[in-house]
Formats: sequence, C-alpha cells, structure tokens
Amino acid sequence: MLSKLHMTIGRRIYLLIGLGFLGLLGTTFMASQEIGWGLKQQKQIELRNLTDLAIAIVKDEHDAAQRGELKADEAQKRALSRISKLRYGGKEYFFITDMQSRMLMHPIATQLIGQDQTNTRDPNGKPLFTEMVDIVRRNGSGYVDYAWPKPGADKPYPKLTHVAGFTPWGWLIGTGVYIDDLEAQTWSATQRLLIAAAIVLLIIAVVSVVVANGITRPIHAITSAMKALAAGRLNTEIPGIGRRDEIGDMAGAVEVFKHNAIERQRLEAEQSEVEARAAAQRKADTNRLAGDFERAIGEIVETVSSASHELEASATTLTTTAERSQHLATMVTAASEEASTNVQSVASATEEMSSSVNEISRQVQESARIAHEAVEQARATNGRVEELAKAAARIGDVVELISTIAGQTNLLALNATIEAARAGEAGRGFAVVASEVKALAEQTAKATGEITLQINGIQSATDQSVTAIKEIGGTIGRMSEISSTIASAVEEQGAATQEISRNVQQAAIGTQQVSVNIIDVQRGATETGSASSQVLSAAKSLSQESSRLKLEVSKFLDTVRAA
Repeated sequence: MLSKLHMTIGRRIYLLIGLGFLGLLGTTFMASQEIGWGLKQQKQIELRNLTDLAIAIVKDEHDAAQRGELKADEAQKRALSRISKLRYGGKEYFFITDMQSRMLMHPIATQLIGQDQTNTRDPNGKPLFTEMVDIVRRNGSGYVDYAWPKPGADKPYPKLTHVAGFTPWGWLIGTGVYIDDLEAQTWSATQRLLIAAAIVLLIIAVVSVVVANGITRPIHAITSAMKALAAGRLNTEIPGIGRRDEIGDMAGAVEVFKHNAIERQRLEAEQSEVEARAAAQRKADTNRLAGDFERAIGEIVETVSSASHELEASATTLTTTAERSQHLATMVTAASEEASTNVQSVASATEEMSSSVNEISRQVQESARIAHEAVEQARATNGRVEELAKAAARIGDVVELISTIAGQTNLLALNATIEAARAGEAGRGFAVVASEVKALAEQTAKATGEITLQINGIQSATDQSVTAIKEIGGTIGRMSEISSTIASAVEEQGAATQEISRNVQQAAIGTQQVSVNIIDVQRGATETGSASSQVLSAAKSLSQESSRLKLEVSKFLDTVRAA
C-alpha cells in the first residue's frame, strides 16, 4: 500500500514515527479515561460501604423494635439520632427522606426537615431527590450525579451521592461527596503519562533518524553508481561492497551487473568483427543473385505489359457498349415512370370519385330513411288530429246538453219567481233564491255559447290541419320514392366506379411491374458499365504498374549491387 503513495524510504520511516506518536497519544488518552473511571469507581465503593453502615444501624433499631425492646417510633427516633451524628472525611454526613421525598433528617440543613423536596433541583435543573426515589424504587439502591454548591460557596461543584432504601420503614438513606478533586487527580496522572510518552517518543525519533540515515545514504550512493553504469561509465566504483546486510547484498548485485556489462561490451566488439566479414561475403552473393533476378523478372514484366495493353482495348469497347445500354434504359425508365404516374393519378381520382359516390349514396339513404320517418309521423299526427276532431264534436254535444239544461233551469227559475209572487210575503225568500238561480242559468247559457264558438273554431282548424297533414304526407311519400330511386341509381354508379377503380389499380400494378423490370435492366447496364470501367481502370493500372515494376526492379538491383 505504501508503494502506491510514491514515498521514499526515509519518509516512510518518518510516517511510522508519526503513526507511533498518534498511537501513543491515543493510548495516553485512554489511560487517562481509565484512571478517571477507576477513581470514580473507588469513590462509589466507599459511598456504598458507608450507606451499608447506615442501613445496618437502621436495621439494628428496627430489629430491637421487632423484639419488643422499644416502640417503633422510639426506634425510628434513635436511628435518626445515631445516623445524624455519623461523620467521615471530617465533614461528610448522611441524610434520610421518605419515599415521597419528604426530608426526615439532615444534620446540616435542619430547616429542610419535614419539607417536601420533590421540586428541589440543582443549578442545571436536575430534580435530584426525585431521581433518588426513582432509583431506590427500581433497584433498591444506586448513584445520582448532580451539581451542588459547597458550604460557604456559591459556585456549584459536581457531587456523587449513593442512596439505599429501607423498605420496612419506607426510608431513603443517602450520603454524597464532591468529586471535583477526582478531575484534578486524573489530570495529574495524565500529565505524568504525557511526560513519559514524550520521553519515549523523543528516544524513538532519535533512533529512527539514525536508522533512516543509515539506510537512505547507502541506498543513494548505490543509486548514483547504478545511474553511472547505465550511462556507460563502466569504471565506476560500487560503494558498500563487503557490508553484511541488505545494502551489501544490493552492492554485490550491482557489482555483478557491472561485470556483466563489461563482458557484454567485449562480446559486442567481437560480434561486430564477425558481422563485417559476413557482410563482405553477403555482398558478393547478392550481386550474383541480382543479375540472375534481373534477367528472369525482365521477361515476366514484358509479358504482363503486353497482356495489359490487350485487356485495356477490350475494356474500352465493353465500356462504350454498357454506356449506350444504360442511356437507352434510362429513357425507357423515364417513360415508364411517367405512365405509372398518370395511371396512379387516374387511380387516385377514381378512388376519390368512388368515395364521393359512396358518400352521396349514404346521404340519399339517410334522406330516404328520414322521409320514411316523416311519412310515419305525418300519419300518426293525422290520426291524432282526427281524434282531436272527434273529441271536439263530443265536447260540442256536451255543451249543447249544458245549454239545454241551462234553458230549462232558467224556465224553472221563472216559474219559481211567479209562484213566489203569488205566495206573497211568505215566498219572498224563495223569490230571491229563484232570482239567483235564474242569473246563474243565464250566465251558464252565455258561457255555453262562448264555448260553442270556441269549439266550432277548433273543429274548423282541425279539419284544415287534417287536410294539410294529408297533403304533407303525400308530398313526403313522393320524396321517399324519389330518394329510393336516386339511391338505386347511386348504388349502380358506385358499383361501376368501383369496377373502374379495380381496373385502374390493376393497370397501375402492371405499370409498376414494368418500371421495376426496366429499373433492373438499367441496374444491370449500370453494373456492366461499372464493371467495364473497373476492368479498364485495372488494365490501365496493370500497364502502369508493369512499367513501374520494371523501373523499381532496376532501382532495387542497383541498390543491391551498391550495398
């Protein structure tokens, strides 16, 4: 991997020194962390042992109460009193709360006794008493880290507290110590480690520099000697001969390379002398062979030159014939294409006319269908109008009946009026009623007359509508017959047009086939012309190359003889 970095041996050694320095720093850092953890773990063990001592005191008082030696509350008071007097480290103490964070005993902050400490937090906002209760409930005992000011100071310091629970009384007993001195102890140990690491690194660096120089300088000297040998200076002295290490092995290998180069130089000189003698003999043999070769190749070149002239004449005649055939085929192709174009135009026009005829046929059939529907609708309308006329006649009969009833009612009212007049005062009320009935009868007669007039108008209009609808029906029927006749004629015309279109299409296909055949003829003529042109070109090239061959052979033989 280091070889891919293109680094010198010295730099690689220094790189290893740097990696060792980084590794030593990492090891020092890890050792410092381990020292810190070890000191903290030692503090934790001390706190746990102290808490176990306080738990033992509480358990002793509890057992005394269980044996009946004293009451439970007296036992609790004695336990609180005994633990409040416990001290270690000169000033460290214990405190006791219940499982609801209510302070039961605190030898220093006596004002907290009896108060709920649930909301008490350290300067960082940590609810320390709540966490103590949670740890005891989960595990029975544990540690809580928090920050708290030292007595007489405002600045908070890190503090470690161990708490344990006494289940029979529901107590939480704890004690804690400030651990800021652990950081100082850890830093002191880290400084000692760093000093030791620096001394070790300095020694390693000095030794590495000495070793690196002892390796790189001889290698540079051998490299310079190898470059001189590569440049041809074979009298160069090889440094390091006789050393009993890898440098000595390298120097020995370079010395062997030097002796081999000297031997190769001697062999090359001998080889040059042998080659000179062989060259003289080879030149004599070459001159003899060149004469023989010139005579043989001269006859061949003359034969090829004569044949190429004859081939050139034949190719010229063939080219002329092919060009004439191609010209005639081109004229026929143009005429065929024009005929094909005209036939295609006629076919297109026929197809368009066929499409138009089909469209006209479709429109005429649609008109016939609509006319037929109109006839049917006119017949239905005529039937409905006739029914309307009959209904109007029946209404007239009813109106006439109503008019008759109204006349009789009027007559009865007149008789009732006369009878009421005869009755005198007793028939006055009846006379009033008869008068009203008479008035209603007259109004009915009047309305009946108006209805009669309206019905007469309806009957007259209905008769006229019946007559008009019959005439419309007859006209539409004649239109339907005419449309049917036109449709038949259009269908016949369409069939004829389609027959014409088929004939034109067949003619177009035949014309296209003729065009294709003529194109094949033209292509054949073109290919013949191309082939004849190629033959002519080849014949000319052969003639030229034969002349060039004769010239080149002459030059070659002159060169061979001069060599």
